Amino acid sequence: MKILCAYDFSDASAEALEQAKAEAKSTGGTLGLCHVMPVLHEAEPFFSQFKQAAALDVTAAEAETRRAINDKVRSVLGEQPAEIFVEKGVPYAEILRRAETWGADLVVVGSHGRGGIARALLGSVAERVVRHAHVSVLVARPIRASGVVLAATDLSVASLPVVDAAARAVERRNARLVVVTAVDWSYAALGSIAGAPFGATPVVPPPETQIEVRSAMRETMQRELERVGAKGEAQVIDGSPASAIAEQAETLGAELVVVGTHGRTGFARLALGSVAERVVRAAACSVLVVRSGAEKS
Repeated sequence: MKILCAYDFSDASAEALEQAKAEAKSTGGTLGLCHVMPVLHEAEPFFSQFKQAAALDVTAAEAETRRAINDKVRSVLGEQPAEIFVEKGVPYAEILRRAETWGADLVVVGSHGRGGIARALLGSVAERVVRHAHVSVLVARPIRASGVVLAATDLSVASLPVVDAAARAVERRNARLVVVTAVDWSYAALGSIAGAPFGATPVVPPPETQIEVRSAMRETMQRELERVGAKGEAQVIDGSPASAIAEQAETLGAELVVVGTHGRTGFARLALGSVAERVVRAAACSVLVVRSGAEKS
C-alpha cells in the first residue's frame, strides 16, 4: 500500500503526517511526502538577468525545503523510510498529480478543523483533494477521543466498500465499530407528493412502517458486517445524512468517520454538495473518504 501525505509545515499537516505514519506502519505500506512550492511569476523577457536570479533563488529554496522536510521526517518518523517529493504549482493539483504518477492508494491531508462559518467555506486544499482524487483520502484532524470508528452507509452497492474499510481501520486502531445509515423522513414525505396535485400534503410513513424500515436497514447492515467478518453495532439515525452523521460522530466521540463516494471523473466530479464532502466539512474528527470504482461521465 502506498500512502501519500500532503505536507506544508503547518500544524494541520503535522497531524496528517502522524496519521499517515500510523497507517503506513500498521499496513506495512510505503510512505511518501508531497510538499508543493508556489510558482513565482516569471520576469519580463527584457530582464533576463532577473529571471536567472529568480531561477537560482527557486533552486536554493527547493533545496532548503527538501532539507527541512528531511529533518522533519527524521524527527517524526525515526527510522521509518519515506519518499519525499517537492513539487511546484497549485497545491491540490500537484498533490493529485503526484498521487497518480506515484500510484498512491491513499492520500492523507490535514484540515485546520475550523468551526462555524469558516468550516462551511469551500475551496480548501483538503476539500479539493477529496473532490478530485482518484483514490481514497484521509482528512486528518487531531484525535480528541479514541475508541470508536463510525462507518456511514446509504446501503447502496457503491457504499459497500465503506464497511470493509472501516473494519480494517478498527483492527488497526483497536477500536469499536459502529455502522450507521441515516433516514430523512421529511425527504421521503416530499417524495410522496411528487406528481400529486398542487397543495397536496406530504405523507410521513406511519410509525409501524418506520419500525419495519429501520429493522430492515439494521438487518442489511448486520449482513454487511458478517460479509467482511467484522463485529459491530448497526444504528439507524434520523435526519439529513451529512449533518446526522456528523452529529452522531460527535455524540459517540468517534475518532474516525468512514464515508463513501462514487468515484466519478470529469464533469460529474465537479458537482458540489455530495454527502461525503459535507461530512468532511462538518465532522470534528478525521474522515476517511473511500472511493469506489471510477464511473466515467
